[in-house]
Amino acid sequence: MIPRGFETAVSGYQTREMSPATSELRIPADAAYIVVAKRAAAGFAAVAGFGLEAIDDLTIAVAQACENAISLVQRAGATGQVRLAFKLEGQRLEIQVRSVCGRNEEPCAPDQQVAVAPAAAPRSAPETQPVAATDLALRMMGLFVDDFRYRVDERTGGLRVRLTKYRIS
Repeated sequence: MIPRGFETAVSGYQTREMSPATSELRIPADAAYIVVAKRAAAGFAAVAGFGLEAIDDLTIAVAQACENAISLVQRAGATGQVRLAFKLEGQRLEIQVRSVCGRNEEPCAPDQQVAVAPAAAPRSAPETQPVAATDLALRMMGLFVDDFRYRVDERTGGLRVRLTKYRIS
């Protein structure tokens, strides 16, 4: 006998309308911890009832967002964190990824602005390559999620990425 409310269970997880939930994960700005962020994203997506393909797409996008956030912190020569906020509401899972330099969100590069600019912006050739590569990597993330936004915080120099995936019933 299947317990009430679990009639549409997939892989042991309830897939009916979920109650809103928000959670946050903080990892060091170190590429070795990206696997932790990927596992957390996969866990939230599984609980929300996403299929395996959607979970794979989401983990790819989260890994790219974390990698770019970490590279901005490291390029500034700072140590810091990557903070992931997971928000589950109805058919939507939203993941916000942001880089933070230090505990008090101090600027990553106090004397210089670390920025991600469109490739069309006039810059010298050596400086353009990392910026254009970062911009391209960030835009590629949009292929794996339903809604995607990113920006560099002008005050801190940290990256903020919002990834949204919708579950289709």
